[in-house]
Amino acid sequence: MAGSSRSYLNPELVTALQQGRTFEEWLAGRIPGVDYARISGDQAVRSSTKAMTKEKGQGVRHQHEGNQEVAAEHGIAIVRFYEDNNITAAEPDVIRPAFLEMTKALLHRKVPEGFPVRAVVSTEHERVWRLPEDYIRFRRAVITADDGIFIERGKVYDISSTGGHIVGLVNSGVSEGEVNKTKERIKRNIKRRAQDGTTPGGRRRFGYLPQDPMKGRKVNEKLCPKESPWAIQMKQWAMEGAEWKTIANRLRKNGVKGASGADWTGETVRQYLTNATNYGYRQIKGKLVVDKDGNPVVGKWETIGTPDEWRYICNLSKQRGAKTGSRLTNGGGKNPGPPEGRARKYLFSGFLRCGNVPKDVMCNAKIGGTRRPTKSQPDGFMYLCNELGCCGVGRDGKQVDKYLEALVLAALEARYKKVPKKSKPWDGEKMLSELLERKKTLTSKWMDGIISDESFYELLPGLEDKIKGLEQDREEHAVAEAEANQFSGWDRSRWYGDPKKGIPPMDLTQKRMAIGKIIRAVILMPLPEGRSKRAPFDPNLLRVIPRR
Repeated sequence: MAGSSRSYLNPELVTALQQGRTFEEWLAGRIPGVDYARISGDQAVRSSTKAMTKEKGQGVRHQHEGNQEVAAEHGIAIVRFYEDNNITAAEPDVIRPAFLEMTKALLHRKVPEGFPVRAVVSTEHERVWRLPEDYIRFRRAVITADDGIFIERGKVYDISSTGGHIVGLVNSGVSEGEVNKTKERIKRNIKRRAQDGTTPGGRRRFGYLPQDPMKGRKVNEKLCPKESPWAIQMKQWAMEGAEWKTIANRLRKNGVKGASGADWTGETVRQYLTNATNYGYRQIKGKLVVDKDGNPVVGKWETIGTPDEWRYICNLSKQRGAKTGSRLTNGGGKNPGPPEGRARKYLFSGFLRCGNVPKDVMCNAKIGGTRRPTKSQPDGFMYLCNELGCCGVGRDGKQVDKYLEALVLAALEARYKKVPKKSKPWDGEKMLSELLERKKTLTSKWMDGIISDESFYELLPGLEDKIKGLEQDREEHAVAEAEANQFSGWDRSRWYGDPKKGIPPMDLTQKRMAIGKIIRAVILMPLPEGRSKRAPFDPNLLRVIPRR
């Protein structure tokens, strides 16, 4: 499950302001600062079993409590709390919203409400950074002015001096190396445990009992008396030739839900029944775990079927069009983003959904485009449902695009044409100007021989680092402002382009981003009974779900 981030003013400060006290009165001579907490894995979020006994956000809450105690010891008043819960700091592609917000506040020496801050308190530096790029961003924020303070492990962390900077770089490099080593250790451990035939860990699977340390039972080791009969029934239905969606429908009608509490779908049924672990085998990235002689390792846990039954169902999955017969575990791909954010060949691919009802439940599968050239239309295409067991809806792609495009253009103009562009001044302009002037003065004195080469080259790197941090923030501010004003004053000349005004037409990705501002999904309803497939295009059979 995805992580969560938030920031909030100190409740004690909020109460003081409500009582009519000023910020300075509440501060009472203390150093204004912020508190940052982060945890990579919130077990109450990641584990349905532990969620029953663990409080969500308990880890970051404990960090905040400890940070407040440390802040009090150093005469620091926490103005604002920042936290990234269930978010790793070890992956460059993972964004930590609270971390970015916190560094921006430190860089400008004030929180969004305008209250000053110059100190940051965290349990340990690994909570703040694990990668070099995060360390550099954080350090620049702290040292922008000479009054920055960083407290970790209860002590002041020397992050501004050359020696402290070297230590920080080493720590970030070591952290990144340790992350890679940890990943390798985990991979090796998974492989060794699999070769030993030990019980697969992870989340509790449907049909199995959760972990019980008191009884010495591991997760996914023993079958659940309540769920396993349904798991075995699912397998039996599949071997009798029932479609995945049919099995899902039967489970829903009987009130049977998956291990996470969600309703079954055709795809989750297929994934469950083709998972080798349910039959005593283990797979890593799609490959069976084998012993030194090349034979599949048979696990030491209870199963819902035999390896032969697993092979039969995997072969059935391939026959029905799946790219791989078995489910890929330990190395699947990342979750895809929204349809407007992914490159496509056809304008409304991914936005369209199948409205056919093949077995008492609407298909709702995502629909993509398929090329269908004719003599009259060599570039013709169709939007077709390719879901196994359905394939019940198809429409002429050009007709769909023409109708929905007109709808989107009208909605964009109605929503954004009269919206003016908003411009918010960048808060760091004064600070950057002062630093640039200091650099100019320092250079001038050095060239005039007033200061020595040694002093100049000792002072210059720190000054340039502060300038780079502010310049990076200025660029990010400009990008954020441009995105916010992307559709203000919008008219359809942007869509088609206007050569007279020098406006190029929007490309496919830009158009899809614009569509995503207006449309959440479009359901293609099946043709009414008795209506010919050659009948004129009927826009009433397109049900648009708008984005509010």
